Amino acid sequence: MRSVTPRSVIVGLIGVTALCAITPFNNYVANNTDMIGNALPTSVVFVLLIVSAANGLLSRYAPRLSLSAAELGLALGMVLIGCGVAAVGLMRYLPGHLVQYWALQASYPGFAEAVQTMDLPQWLWPRVNTTSVASASADPVVRDFVGRIPSGSTSLIDQLRDVPWGAWAMPALAWGTFFSLLFGSVIFLTLIFRRQWVDNERLPFPLATVFMSLIEPPAPGRAFNRLLSSRAFWITFGLVFVVHLINGLARYDPTHFPAIPLRFDLTTTLSELPWSLTERLFKTQTIFLTVVGIVYFADTRVALSIWVMFVLLQIFRMAAGTGGIEVTHGMQRDQIVGATLAFGVTILWIARRHLREVTAQMLRGRAGNESRGRYLPHAVSGWGLVVCVIGLVTWLALVGVSLVGAIAIVAMLMLVYLVLAKVVAETGLLYVLIPFELRRPWAMLAQDMPAPLTGRTTLPTYFFSTLFTGMLTADVRQAMPVFAPQAIRLADLTDPQERPGPRWPVAVCLLLTIVVAFLVSGAGMLWADYTYAATLDRTQEAPVSSWGASGMPRSVSMAPVVDYVPPRDGPREPQNRIGHASFGAAVVAGLSAMRLRFVGWPFHPVGFLLVYTWGVQMTWCSIFIGWVAKTTVLRLGGADLFVRAKPVFLGLIVGEASAAGFWLVVSLARLSMGLPYETIRLLPT
Repeated sequence: MRSVTPRSVIVGLIGVTALCAITPFNNYVANNTDMIGNALPTSVVFVLLIVSAANGLLSRYAPRLSLSAAELGLALGMVLIGCGVAAVGLMRYLPGHLVQYWALQASYPGFAEAVQTMDLPQWLWPRVNTTSVASASADPVVRDFVGRIPSGSTSLIDQLRDVPWGAWAMPALAWGTFFSLLFGSVIFLTLIFRRQWVDNERLPFPLATVFMSLIEPPAPGRAFNRLLSSRAFWITFGLVFVVHLINGLARYDPTHFPAIPLRFDLTTTLSELPWSLTERLFKTQTIFLTVVGIVYFADTRVALSIWVMFVLLQIFRMAAGTGGIEVTHGMQRDQIVGATLAFGVTILWIARRHLREVTAQMLRGRAGNESRGRYLPHAVSGWGLVVCVIGLVTWLALVGVSLVGAIAIVAMLMLVYLVLAKVVAETGLLYVLIPFELRRPWAMLAQDMPAPLTGRTTLPTYFFSTLFTGMLTADVRQAMPVFAPQAIRLADLTDPQERPGPRWPVAVCLLLTIVVAFLVSGAGMLWADYTYAATLDRTQEAPVSSWGASGMPRSVSMAPVVDYVPPRDGPREPQNRIGHASFGAAVVAGLSAMRLRFVGWPFHPVGFLLVYTWGVQMTWCSIFIGWVAKTTVLRLGGADLFVRAKPVFLGLIVGEASAAGFWLVVSLARLSMGLPYETIRLLPT
């Protein structure tokens, strides 16, 4: 059966709309369990379990009403695309950056001076009814964004009416154009690399495997598929759910419900030198069962590389600290820049034959027995990417970025997104962060190059580099490239290769979903920001989504621009930035070469690429446990036991997601009844 049908599109749109409308309130007003959270969205897994069970019953007793696996795959793919927009992927940060453009000018004269120097187009920012920068922060559009609108009405209609939609109409159009082009380029990039990653490299796509196990159709005459019919799955699911149920009850009533520990803290034990020099999250960890389960479906070399690299980093910290050498934040960021560049070059090198074929088809059409794109012809995907990239460069040039700067910014964004997509598709890691600072290359160019090669970019170019760092690359754990390859792979797995007929409607649905997600999540985020002055939980955090609304825009995106106003040329740091970037590139290039040259080489370059990041720091111990579990299963029973044990590890994943979803619903229910509630987060956020 075809995947694109009226009901599959309707179900997908309902899912996208619900996710994008509820997420701003749930995540940032209720300050509740994150609905997305990571590369395997908690709420999506929770709802999908219920939908799959209900759909299985329909397929058994009312087959005409049930959705096929292909239809479920498309609807789920659309929801995943929405996940790349609704929260951290974009909307957590976009409105706050646009408002802080005005607010920071009023509170930080140095930034006001930089803005006056740049003379940026006013249609990029929400419209304020004043010509004075000093009074802009008192304008209702800015003032009420971080505080409640004075009317304070409890009526949803009144609240929606009070949002200054007119002030946001022009920036919504301007930025909507930019992000449609950017996320469209991600879809086209995914379609171009699909054959390389699926057919040539045979990447495992572990996260798509988890989703597929839930939506797999049941055998004829049965109500539930293999996973939902597995006793091992339900036993594991039940144990995990009960553990988190008890721990959640312990938050509400610790007297009668003692918590079951899933955490260790060796900070006191390891408080003396040299152990005190290690990172805090080396000494204290929470065991995340979802991470343990996901590692079971990933390459063992990936898991081995991550925890070994993290442990080696701690050994280096102890040795360096004892010798009086400090490992600074700047050193780490420079090494990440070099490592990302080397990883991206490796991706292109491995795919060079496929990319030559795609380029040839773009120029002369398909010839002979050359492969044809599964969802769009390679030529269409290639030219679609070219059009999006040209559109992005043109957009940046129109807002004041130099042509060279615009090309460089787009190239860096494409690099980060390509690396991110490949890493998630290959490893299935839930928290892939590649904090690539787009401004660092400009500082290197101005300060660290040999004298004949030294130069500086324009101030608007530097400004937009820092702006996009805050909006897009500082926190990529829920970015569009995390979800787009999963959506495409689900379409592969649920729609057989041998089925005749065009598949371009799948690509069209995913592209159109971007627009829907942008509009709905943008409206939801503005409503949340303009309606609530503080969160509704016990913390009473103000403003709502304080990091996205104020912290990130000010500290990461806006304030650093002042350091580049002439005659200054960016922040000064003591380390050799080019040297550290070269070191990061050399390590990743060396690990990649060894992996390509020797089949049994045990270390994957992703271990070094991610070793400094928050995601690895939070989950390294869970990754270690998952690696031990998988290697033990393979040693004891080989491939046969590995297959038979899959339901157990899927039970860990789905059980923890369902427990998180359960407590999410409980918190919202208690909130609706006016009762105090506890925010119970079972996974890092």
